[in-house]
Amino acid sequence: MKKRVVAALLVAAMSFSLVTGCHDSSSETATVDVEQTDYDPEEAVADFEFGELNDTEKDYVVEMGYFNCDHMCCSIIADEAGIYEALGVNVNITKSAETVNALLSGAMDVGYIFFSKNLMAEDSPVFQASANHIGGSRYLVVNPDVIDVNDPKSIEGKTIGCLTEPETDSEWRKWSEEYGFSFQSADYDLVTMGQQDAMFALKAGQIDAFTCCDPYASIAEFEGFGKIMAISWGANLEDGELLTDENAGTCCSYAMSKEFREKCPELSRRMIYAHMLAVEYLYTHPYNAAMMFADGFDVDPYVGLRTVYMKTVAEGRTITWQWSEQNMINDEQFERQWTNPSVPEEDIINASDAQSSLELSGQIFEDAGIKDFNEFIAEEVDDIFPLGMTFEDWYNAAKEVDGISDEDAVDISDTATPYLNENVEE
Repeated sequence: MKKRVVAALLVAAMSFSLVTGCHDSSSETATVDVEQTDYDPEEAVADFEFGELNDTEKDYVVEMGYFNCDHMCCSIIADEAGIYEALGVNVNITKSAETVNALLSGAMDVGYIFFSKNLMAEDSPVFQASANHIGGSRYLVVNPDVIDVNDPKSIEGKTIGCLTEPETDSEWRKWSEEYGFSFQSADYDLVTMGQQDAMFALKAGQIDAFTCCDPYASIAEFEGFGKIMAISWGANLEDGELLTDENAGTCCSYAMSKEFREKCPELSRRMIYAHMLAVEYLYTHPYNAAMMFADGFDVDPYVGLRTVYMKTVAEGRTITWQWSEQNMINDEQFERQWTNPSVPEEDIINASDAQSSLELSGQIFEDAGIKDFNEFIAEEVDDIFPLGMTFEDWYNAAKEVDGISDEDAVDISDTATPYLNENVEE
């Protein structure tokens, strides 16, 4: 595996040019159904202390949005696994590139979005109700017929699909240091485009490389028209060990409208608990969670499996509900170090400047009765899916946990990316 960049991600670059709207199941590419397991959502919510719904909440439909990105892989699980129904919450789910704007305008109540310190400002209508993704990955994907992955400088002079220029892209500047190619825009033919469009452009031969999160890198490698040349892992995993809050950076958030929190206090509690249970499901029923991802994100089942493996094992335990002020500070320091700068000093929000938002986040956790994430991982995940296990070993364990027969399971023998079955610490 390529050398990792252990630092927080420049998540502000994650604006996607995707179609706004709900998932159309008639156009899905997934070929394997979500199987029946022993998961009982009623049992899962048994420890939740239900409160009374006020008049506004009784017939309220919670509007939730998410981006088309592997960082948001828990966004559909609560619905698919029956958690919302068990909690008595009616939720309308929309996959949309406009999720942030919809939250800011009040059109949405909750959403899985990239982390932005500006959303932590005192006057923001939105706050980070829960963590969603700490650290994680982004990729530089190239056409291997045009760019030699073993000669990183061969990317210079090529046509690159990206959202920000190399000089002001913290990831590109870090890649430049690690791999030895230029971060000067003049050394490339740059094309501004969203990740999905860039993936199709690479496949059509219109560009030579692009930057992205998953599932686009996995799709490119799965279909054979792209190769990952550089990986930016702002992960909470280093040398097989989880990093502490002193090292990991915030990436993506489960955001909530302050107005929704105020007018629907009980529903907001239930939504936070639902997010926690969705994350638990991802770790404890990973095969089924992968099929849910494949369905909801319109990708091949193999890509779904690879995505869940990367998010829960290879990168560390990056999908989470737990975060700290230090995570936010780490993200800020990374951007300041590697951006040239793209954010003026006076516009950067420090943790000390966002105390009311931080207090609101802590209060909703307390109100909902949220568990400790690290204790959950230690008690229910580590023994079955230990850090460092290969993709193949994880796949076999995931099948066993969810009772998936070899006959019904997705065949990974001809599609598994080779480096995923090597030592993931290398």
